[in-house]
Amino acid sequence: MPLQHRPADVGADAQFWDTSVPRKGLYDYIIVGGGTAGCVLASRLTEDPTISVLLLERGGVHNTFAMRCPLLSASYAQGKHPSVRWNSTPLTAANGRVLEILTGTVLGGASRFNAMIYTRGSAAQYDEWRRQGRVGWSYADLEPYFIKSENAVSTSGDHHGSEGPWSNRQFDGFLFSSFPHAVKAAQDLGISYTEDVNDPEGPSVSCAKLPITSTSDGKRLSTFDAFLPPMITTQRQRLTICTDTLVTKIDFDVDGVQPVASGVFFEPFESTPKEQSFYARAKKEIIVCCGAIETPHLLLLSGIGAKDHLTKHGIRVIKDLSGVGRNLQDHVGTTLTYKVPLSDTFHSLESSLTRALMEFLNYLIRGRGLFSYPTLQVSIFARSDNLGDSAEPSVEQTNREAFPDIEIMPIPHECTYVPSQPSQGFFSFICVPLQPKSSGTVELLSLNPHASPKVDLGFFTHEADIKVVRKAVRLAMSLGERMRANGYQMEDYLIPAGDNDEQLDTFIRQNVRTTYHYASSCRMAQEHDTVPGVVDDELRVHGVSRLRIADTSIFPDVVATHLQAPVVMVAEKCADMLKKTWSAMK
Repeated sequence: MPLQHRPADVGADAQFWDTSVPRKGLYDYIIVGGGTAGCVLASRLTEDPTISVLLLERGGVHNTFAMRCPLLSASYAQGKHPSVRWNSTPLTAANGRVLEILTGTVLGGASRFNAMIYTRGSAAQYDEWRRQGRVGWSYADLEPYFIKSENAVSTSGDHHGSEGPWSNRQFDGFLFSSFPHAVKAAQDLGISYTEDVNDPEGPSVSCAKLPITSTSDGKRLSTFDAFLPPMITTQRQRLTICTDTLVTKIDFDVDGVQPVASGVFFEPFESTPKEQSFYARAKKEIIVCCGAIETPHLLLLSGIGAKDHLTKHGIRVIKDLSGVGRNLQDHVGTTLTYKVPLSDTFHSLESSLTRALMEFLNYLIRGRGLFSYPTLQVSIFARSDNLGDSAEPSVEQTNREAFPDIEIMPIPHECTYVPSQPSQGFFSFICVPLQPKSSGTVELLSLNPHASPKVDLGFFTHEADIKVVRKAVRLAMSLGERMRANGYQMEDYLIPAGDNDEQLDTFIRQNVRTTYHYASSCRMAQEHDTVPGVVDDELRVHGVSRLRIADTSIFPDVVATHLQAPVVMVAEKCADMLKKTWSAMK
């Protein structure tokens, strides 16, 4: 089937109810959102040739050279990829700072422009979910789904997959000398180096070499490329993909004991006020995969959410579900910046046309060099409760026993909102608390589905987070001092004025940033949990039939790592649950 159907090609002109005979707009499953998870789900569900699936994505295909090149496609700070951007509400606990909210508008979602990092997170965190009551979500339950999708090229072991469509690999050597200096500094502080960050028996505190989702010739391997390659999209006649299309509302049948999700209304993403709306109906289920910002947005527009909030906006309440949009989490970042030799940074590409051309040719011919990586090769994971006053770890546990609450990302580039100096090299440590206690909200700002929602990131609204970031910043400062002591040329550029709590807090609040790891806004938990849940352990929306969610919004808490591997696992598990549910009903 062709990729770029228009709404008029796949939907009915008006709402309909009869599903007994085939017709335009009628499918077994409707997937709303063709992002990182949606592409996986569409691929897995259509492995059965008798199943029809409609995948609706508000963005386009954008199958360009720049989107396949890791370095170029990761240049989201410069706005060089398809996305929607708007401002958060002022951060009340961070000097009223306003940060950019970003959501993708492209098949494959964030996997088309993120850092390509393949990290699963620690087994201990998933086991903690199981202890909290999430049946089927222990690491032992989930490891098969990680394995199913994975083709681990550079690592091996029973915990890795080798036959999945989604390859990850580590290139030999480091791109810049700052990376081995950072590794040596971490080792000097007692942090062990590991080649396999995803080993459940590996250390939870480590300096880890990071695998990236890449092809053998250095191209980005998004979930769109891996799970919906041309061989699948052209041969599976019952897979229909409609791009540049916005779902404006989920339709419900409300005559029974509880509402039943039955269809969706949609229209062109770049529509005019008089643009016609179209309708599609699902014989089995609707699965929302729009991400932790847009999924609660769509639910609210459709009448699922807190009754008071819906009534305020004049929306008919389908299901009073207070957890929708109420526990938005993200990995807040604070960046320390140093001046380093220009030649040892990505800034050299901006300052030297000769080097840029040489590196570009290296990439074109060999698929290697600076254009083959999105900037991050190693990361340092630590636990704040194991850091003493000297910022040196005191206890080492495995990933099965504990999970980190600090990540420090060494990046040979300037990573703040402060304009960098031309012809100057910069090196950054991005300090991140991986288990935030703070949370924000996603709320309606308008009844117009094309308008972005109101997003409060809620950074530092829980005092515990600032304490963790203090320790992370102190650890990063110690790493910088060790690198300098070991002979690496570094000059302070943007770091705290001192290391007492007040000086650190001032620096942290002034230099807060997002890492775009939005999660947990429709969390998996009981409906009336202390932090209210939106979906059950089968990803079904509470109190509504035939509606599931499969994206980062369902995490009970944001996973203490980079999110693309965990969300692919969620999609794999959701596909399996759907198949089992409807196989049993036969």
